[in-house]
Amino acid sequence: PAAVAEVLTAYGLNGAPERVAHDADQAAAAADALGYPVALKLVSATITHKSDVGGVILALEDAASVREAYGVLERRLSDLGRAGEFEGALVQRMIGAAYEGAIGMTLDPQFGPLLMAGLGGTLLEIHKDVAFRLHPLAREDAASMVESLRSRPLFDGYRAAAAADRAAFVDAILRVSALVGDLPEIVELDLNPVAVLAPGRGAIVVDARIRVGAA
Repeated sequence: PAAVAEVLTAYGLNGAPERVAHDADQAAAAADALGYPVALKLVSATITHKSDVGGVILALEDAASVREAYGVLERRLSDLGRAGEFEGALVQRMIGAAYEGAIGMTLDPQFGPLLMAGLGGTLLEIHKDVAFRLHPLAREDAASMVESLRSRPLFDGYRAAAAADRAAFVDAILRVSALVGDLPEIVELDLNPVAVLAPGRGAIVVDARIRVGAA
């Protein structure tokens, strides 16, 4: 997590405040320092999709619940016969988002980096409300990706919902385009969810993974 955060921060893609813990007491101390509520997320070099193994526990409100959740993560992996893949837990302050987006990149064998942006969180695979463009992107390209989404009305505050910072989401897409242009060893990137806050408050990368290969 620290290596991914360092790369993203260098490109102005800021993440939620977080710390890695290697036992339950460290997790509780980290949560006290970060402020509640927090989420606890499995740290593992081999498990890509943490939620598939029950590796994400949300909305923890105090130190006792954090300690208990740390033990739950350990037991879940042990029950799956994968105890050796448990490397600790990421303690992350929870961010209230007006819109949950996703930004990604994969390499097309013919055309190179293919960028994706759209509705994120747990709804990504259900609704598949995403748009694709080839790298590199101009601001008009990134803006048109957002404009083409079925969920676009959510940025404007659909019905009683809060409006979201569309400009910040467009800016984050452009920053990802710059990142993959500068670093050809990145062969796959997934930022999901990206918490898009109220207008003027920006966007925060809540979860991220980067796969590297031969440049």
